[in-house]
Amino acid sequence: MIALYKVDKVLEEFITHILKESGIQSSSFHSRKTVMDHVMNPFVLLTPSIYVNEVHSFSIPIVPLSLHLSDFEKTINVHGLINKNPLIIVSDEDKKWLDAENTNQKNKLEIWSREQVNLANAKTNTSFLVPSWESHLPIAQQTKENLYYVQPSMDTVFSSIRQAINLLGVTREMFKEKYQVQAIADSAHDGLIAVDRQGKITLTNENAKKYLGLEGEVVGKYITEFIPHSDMLRVLQTGRKEIGDVAKILDRQIIINRFPVILNHTVVGAVSNFKEITDLQRLEMKLRKKLHDNGLEAKYRLEDIIGEEKEIREAKEQAKIFSKTDATVLITGESGTGKELFAQGIHLESSRAIGPFVAVNCAAFPESLLESELFGYEEGSFSGARKGGKQGLFELAHGGTLFLDEIGEMPLQIQAHLLRVLQERSVRRIGGQRTIPVNVRIIAATNSNIEEGITKKEFRTDLYYRLNVLSLELPALRNRLGDIPLLTGHFIEQFNEMHRKQIVKVEEDFISVLQHYHWPGNIRELRNVLERIVLLQKGTEILAEDASFFYPKLRKNNTRTIESSAITIKESEKELIQGALQKYESKAEAANALGIDRSTLWRKMKEYRL
Repeated sequence: MIALYKVDKVLEEFITHILKESGIQSSSFHSRKTVMDHVMNPFVLLTPSIYVNEVHSFSIPIVPLSLHLSDFEKTINVHGLINKNPLIIVSDEDKKWLDAENTNQKNKLEIWSREQVNLANAKTNTSFLVPSWESHLPIAQQTKENLYYVQPSMDTVFSSIRQAINLLGVTREMFKEKYQVQAIADSAHDGLIAVDRQGKITLTNENAKKYLGLEGEVVGKYITEFIPHSDMLRVLQTGRKEIGDVAKILDRQIIINRFPVILNHTVVGAVSNFKEITDLQRLEMKLRKKLHDNGLEAKYRLEDIIGEEKEIREAKEQAKIFSKTDATVLITGESGTGKELFAQGIHLESSRAIGPFVAVNCAAFPESLLESELFGYEEGSFSGARKGGKQGLFELAHGGTLFLDEIGEMPLQIQAHLLRVLQERSVRRIGGQRTIPVNVRIIAATNSNIEEGITKKEFRTDLYYRLNVLSLELPALRNRLGDIPLLTGHFIEQFNEMHRKQIVKVEEDFISVLQHYHWPGNIRELRNVLERIVLLQKGTEILAEDASFFYPKLRKNNTRTIESSAITIKESEKELIQGALQKYESKAEAANALGIDRSTLWRKMKEYRL
């Protein structure tokens, strides 16, 4: 249906006739209330431009009816007004468009805004031209003579009708989705409220109104009208989710979660869900909030992993498939290839996404400490044990994912304990007698050759097969050099923001230098190099020579291995010092860029006779 809003009778009859001939149902509304009464039905609203703001909050498609300069010229010609000081009076918004048309006219017309009209300033015998739908204007009451109402031409009307008809199909789908979302919100036990980037409420449900004490229509209004210091504004600013806040509202204990709505790395809104909590739920949410505050959660999704090369795309697709199961995953790949990012991505794509994500590096702890970290301990189980004991990481990861990095370095004794936990789905703390059931998915990772470790009897065969149910091998950076431009752009943007730098251009030859290096440290090494260059770069552009200057290994003649370079260490050092002295005006700046003190620089200059 196409509805007409506050269209004058003559124009209404004309448009209705056109729509009827086209087989399109039409209706006419003359107040906001009548529009509101029909807002549950899909329709496009056709209205003079001055009334758009009246119905804008209803979130329905609106096609504004506006006059073109040619419509006024036609009236001027028909009534012979060209020599009678024709003066066009329209709204501020319409004046902007007519002024734009008027700039290309040979004989420019005088156009006033009705918000600023002053008849005392008008020329003698002025002919006033106003849109036909503005008969309520004060000028219409003040001067009955020399007043001409301008109707839109057939071309103008047909253009608006065509636009409205084209929107009908989209409108039906839009209304369908809108009311599906609203139905989902209304069926939820939680209170739901969503706001846009400006803090205007875009969606709510009856439970939200009940919990927050809201009455009447709230969609389209600023949330601060109801909650002056709403925490949603903080989420809009920071772009960070907030989990498990507890607040007392209208004598109810409410648990609140807030999430940013992010589109193309930009916060475009926020959503909050909340509900009344029982004592048991209060304890559970307190624990969940503690996990969140302690960082026991995943941050990176699979789509956050940067890369378009075939190898990385296949790895991401495989990881997405793995996320649909609860089976154990073994991720292999060289150091710095992003194994933990993939583990986090798998977790967030899985049914365990709302549970904790707990990561531990098995090579970072001595054997005794790793055992207590993984399995926990009871009070008094050893000297120095915490009073009341301590939960292990398996318990903390209950309902979520435990990521065991560098699993190949795990001592044999702990491998046996881990195998038992995987088989029995329960854990027993050190010094304890009771077994604690745990529901945990294991994702393990290694940069070593576990099969070689099995041969050397450094890794248990039975544990390997338990872990290697699904295997994911990540490509080294040297095997996906085509992704270096994307990764470089991403890291430079990140470091610009982190260190308040303004690198706006990267020379193509600089990228070429990066692509001719073999990157033994993979993406971690690339990130480190780029951060160093961004930090030390004084200008806004990174040049090719900056690569070898700030990171000597990046020399153009070093295409694959450092060993291929014929430059000795001393020659390399001399070149670095020469480059710094040429680049910087003072010795202090040069020494700072080289990471040495001035006395060392003077000594080296003397040694190399610089």
